[in-house]
This record gives sequence, structure tokens and C-alpha cells, in this order.
Amino acid sequence: MKLFRLRNIVIVIVLLLVAGLYYFKPTSPSKPAFLGKKTVSDVTVGITVATPKQIDSKVRIGGTLLAYREAELHAESSGNVVSFTLPEGESVKQGTLLVKINDAELQAQLAKNTEQIRHAEEIETRQKALLNRGGASREEYEAALNSLNIFKSEKQLLLAQIAKTEIRAPFDGVIGLKYVTIGTYITPASKIISIIQSDPMKLECSVPDKYALFLKKGRSLTFLTRGSTKRFTATIYAVDQKIDLATRTIAFRAGVENSTDELTAGSFIEVELPIGQTHEGLMVPTESVIADIKGQKVFVYKNGKAEPRPIVMGIRTENEVEILKGIQAGDTVITSGVMQVKPNSPVVIAL
Repeated sequence: MKLFRLRNIVIVIVLLLVAGLYYFKPTSPSKPAFLGKKTVSDVTVGITVATPKQIDSKVRIGGTLLAYREAELHAESSGNVVSFTLPEGESVKQGTLLVKINDAELQAQLAKNTEQIRHAEEIETRQKALLNRGGASREEYEAALNSLNIFKSEKQLLLAQIAKTEIRAPFDGVIGLKYVTIGTYITPASKIISIIQSDPMKLECSVPDKYALFLKKGRSLTFLTRGSTKRFTATIYAVDQKIDLATRTIAFRAGVENSTDELTAGSFIEVELPIGQTHEGLMVPTESVIADIKGQKVFVYKNGKAEPRPIVMGIRTENEVEILKGIQAGDTVITSGVMQVKPNSPVVIAL
């Protein structure tokens, strides 16, 4: 009986709670109107008006200056340095003795061999005289002659070994920094010094394969070095006969006169290769061009919005790109803020 009453009391309490929640449910506050629609701020952009201008038809590419001749000198034999003439930064003539390695043992062997040759020559002379008078057989004379020839061959071998203890300038050039001194023990692996012939010099660079037709032997081009406004001239003397399949470029070399030593081997340069006559075209700043999977495009400001235009590029300079197709003279091209611009989105021109 008690359990029945307790159950009825619980049921009544639950019914009262449900009724209270239904009649006294708080009403949801109305959302502000501005939360119903998300606002997007307009992107502020910079612009330029596409205007025809005279374009100097040149392609600008990076290159490197190389010495006409360059060598890192090493010894052909091992030993202690007993003398050297290494005028760092100075010019030397071809054949100048630069480093001498101890060759005392070889010199002693050479002295012994010289005496052997003298004695063998005397025997050969006597045997020849006896042969002519019939006092010796031809076999005896040929044995004497053979001994003489063997000693002479040994001398040539000793002279070649002695030559390996001498390091001479392989060509006229300028000596670099030395890495040995008197008493240094060197081996064929030891770095001794470098020598460079820097006049004339070689210019080496690669251009896209579409410009291969403009790489002709004897053609002149100009280039600039970093940190200088002076323009230098070079003449193409060799063009690679194969296009690099990985980069789709073709390499060439040009000769550069450097009698004043203004140019340094290894310098990075900017080469200007003529690829046609001066013509009129539309140029836009490089930063206005965007690359995507379909090619290149620019954004044109029109009726307050950014309109995307696919383009075809032509000549590229240090700061500008020629547009062959995609825009017309008078179009307003967006030059800054392009990375934040969306196709056909509203934009604001920076004042």
C-alpha cells in the first residue's frame, strides 16, 4: 500500500515538472539583423593603366663568368718541399718552376746511371772497333750495344721521375693562394695552389629552347655584373648542340675581353640577349601576373570588381612583362593586392 502511494506521488511530481517546463519555457532572444548575413570587406588594390610603349626586344638571363683557363695544381709524387716560388696574386709565365720536392735519392741514382752509361759507351766503342777488324763477333758487339741502350732507358725513367718532383706553371696566368711552405710534406692529394688565366674570359649561361634560333656564333650580347652599372660586351663562340631535357634550356658560351681585370671569375652576371627588333607593346609590372594550372592571368579593374583575364606573355624585363594577348590598351590592371583578390569580387582602389 505504501509502495502504491509512493509511486503515485512520484508520477504527480514528474507531471508537474513537465507542465512547468512547457508553460514557463524562456523565449529565444531575437538575433541581431547583422548576424544573419556575413559581411566581407573589400580588398584594397593598386592599379596601372596598360599603355603601349616601345619595347627593346631582349631576353634577360642569369649567367656566370669563367676563367679562360683555370687549374688547381697538385704534385705527381710525394715528398718534402725544399723550395718554392709562389707569388700569390702575381703573374707567372708558362713553365715557371713553382714548387720543388726533395729528389736527392733520384739524383744519386741519376749520377750512378750517368757513370754506367759512360762505361757502357766505352765498351760499345771498343767492341765496334774489334768487330770492324774481325777481332770480335757480332753477338759480342750487340750485347755491348744492348747494355748501353738499357742504361740510357733507365736514365729516361729517372729524368721522368725527377720531373714529377717539380711543379711548373702549365700556362701564363695569375697565381692564387698558396697552401704549402718549405718543409711541408705533400702527396698527390695535397692542394698546393691554383692558377687562373683571366684574359680573355668566358661567359656561360642557358636560355629557354625557344630562343635557340638567336644563338649564332659571332653574335654580340651585353651583360651587367652585380654592384656595377657598366655594361660589358661579349661575343658568342660556342653553342651546345643538345637541349637539356630536364630544364628545356640550351647552353652557350661567349668570349669576353678582360685586359683591365675588371671582371672576376665565378661572378654572377645578367645577360641581355637580343631576340628581335624594337617594337611597340603593352607592358605591365611583373607582380601583377599570377600563375595557375592553366597558365598566367591578370586581374583587370572593371565596374568596381576584379575581372580575371588569361594572358599570353612575351618579352620579360627586370620589372615588367609584355602582354601579347588578354588585355588591351587602356585596361586598368591590378598591380598590388592581387593575392587577396578573388575572381569578380569587389575591390577598392588605393588612393
